[in-house]
Amino acid sequence: MSNKNFFILLGIFIALGITSCTESSQNDTSSDESSIYSESASDSFEDKLSQYEREDRVFWQKPDLVIDKLGDLSDKVVADIGAGSGYFSTRLAPRSKSIIAIDIDQKFVDYIDSLKTTLPTSIQSKIQTRLTDPSKSGLKNEEADVAIMVNTYMYIRNRVNYLEKLNEALSSKGRVLIVDFKKKRIPVDQPGAKARIPLYIVENELIKAGFKIIDSDDRSLAYQYIILAEK
Repeated sequence: MSNKNFFILLGIFIALGITSCTESSQNDTSSDESSIYSESASDSFEDKLSQYEREDRVFWQKPDLVIDKLGDLSDKVVADIGAGSGYFSTRLAPRSKSIIAIDIDQKFVDYIDSLKTTLPTSIQSKIQTRLTDPSKSGLKNEEADVAIMVNTYMYIRNRVNYLEKLNEALSSKGRVLIVDFKKKRIPVDQPGAKARIPLYIVENELIKAGFKIIDSDDRSLAYQYIILAEK
């Protein structure tokens, strides 16, 4: 082999090595911190429940800070879309007129119904559960004043169409609050970075669906952004 060919091959191998290392680095989401969220499609109900109710969630998700973004809810009907274990529903209920806890999984609907029985009677009566199809909000026209979607938006298909229907389900000046994971290197196993939706895309989709952005906050939470929009 001539010296010229040798150096050409050597350059190719070096380039391939650099590319491989770069891709490995980009795909590596490991961290010294324990994962804050490791749900996958194959997780059982019990696995998902343990993830949603992790004790450390209160520290990184800051539910009170998120709810405070909505202001006074005392006369508002709030739809918790993708309610899961009722993590936000049970926190919203004392502050709001009523809560519609919506999920596509019957097991979580049943779980919230069971959880309600452990709450004060005055709170129990405020929470109603509802099973819905993944393509639907589960709401009637102008049924809710506020819709909140936490760790849910990225799983919605045909998102602009979904938001347009949600717009119709909200009362005049109704609001929607979306909380989801930033598309950056964070100590999260799942959802993978490719599944996460950048903040600016969510903003654009809300605007296309007829909403006006009120607040777009990517600083208050370390791993997530918070977007508040209004009809």
